[in-house]
Amino acid sequence: MASIGDQAEQLAQRAAEGAGQLKEAAQHTAQHAADAAQRAASRLGDARDAAWDVAQKAGAEARERGADAYRRGERAARQVAGHVEERPLAALLIAGAIGYAIAYLLHARR
Repeated sequence: MASIGDQAEQLAQRAAEGAGQLKEAAQHTAQHAADAAQRAASRLGDARDAAWDVAQKAGAEARERGADAYRRGERAARQVAGHVEERPLAALLIAGAIGYAIAYLLHARR
């Protein structure tokens, strides 16, 4: 039969082995969590970069379309102004007819 001292020593050795195994498992788990966090951060960074690129492209497209619409509006305004200068009476009659039509449509809804 083993003495109490031997049993205590065996128990201490088993506890040390168990603690070592727990330490290794904890280190492995911590490394795994750190790797997962790094992958998530990388994916988040990629998503952020992609979103930034899309926003930049959308902004550039909006600016380009806005400038184009402004140029078209200016051109149309110049053409209308030219027609009005050439025939002011006809322009006045046309504007009056359009105003009357809009008033008629609005009044007819009531």
